[in-house]
Amino acid sequence: MYVIKFGGSAITDKTKPLTYRRGRISAVAAEILGKPAALIHGAGSFAHPHVKAFGLSPLGISLTKAALRRLTAYVVEELAQAGVFAVPVEPSDVFWERALVRGEVITHAIKHGMYPLLHGDIVPSDDGYTVISGDDIAVELVKLLKPKAVIFLMDADGIYTAPPGTPGARKIERLIGDVDVEGTAGVDVTGGIRKKIEAGLAIARMGTPVYYCSIRDRESLRAILNGGEPAGCTVLEVPHPSGLPAL
Repeated sequence: MYVIKFGGSAITDKTKPLTYRRGRISAVAAEILGKPAALIHGAGSFAHPHVKAFGLSPLGISLTKAALRRLTAYVVEELAQAGVFAVPVEPSDVFWERALVRGEVITHAIKHGMYPLLHGDIVPSDDGYTVISGDDIAVELVKLLKPKAVIFLMDADGIYTAPPGTPGARKIERLIGDVDVEGTAGVDVTGGIRKKIEAGLAIARMGTPVYYCSIRDRESLRAILNGGEPAGCTVLEVPHPSGLPAL
């Protein structure tokens, strides 16, 4: 069992509203075929602009939900064309704030040979509604499913000390603890790369390996899904209590 997230920056152009990058998911779907997994896709340019413009007003929630369903349909169609049959699970139906309260919907899909597909969303909360990111969802899925690994498929080929391409930006091969990183290009209301690191740390502390890879790096994805170590990804480690990296 694996948890795989298709990052919003990997499958949409976050600088252009409602712009889907067709073909990115279908290019890696063959590696996922036959491997039990729960899937997540980021909201990208289909949700963040609406939340930024209208907040969590009734109008903002309605427009965001409509855009997310459109994006989810694109993802489901691409996966299906490659033989990976996903069933959309609306996070607002199974989450209350950041807690997964109806995990049986997800495990039922897996039991019946489907790939549950969740996404960053607006979900109910004690105060009305709140935004939950795909990274938050990944943490909850690890608690439920106890996967072998969590894989974040991104536009970049790992975690960098600054946005890739900027002067002095350096790729981090092994991420230990926390590091000062900046966000990504475009609009992102869920915390960008820093949020991915925070979620990864929470997952790693539960004993699950975490990998940050490029969605274009099929070889690394194949290696992880076959129990190996990827050559081209950032691997997250949590410091051992003794001060030495955990083995």
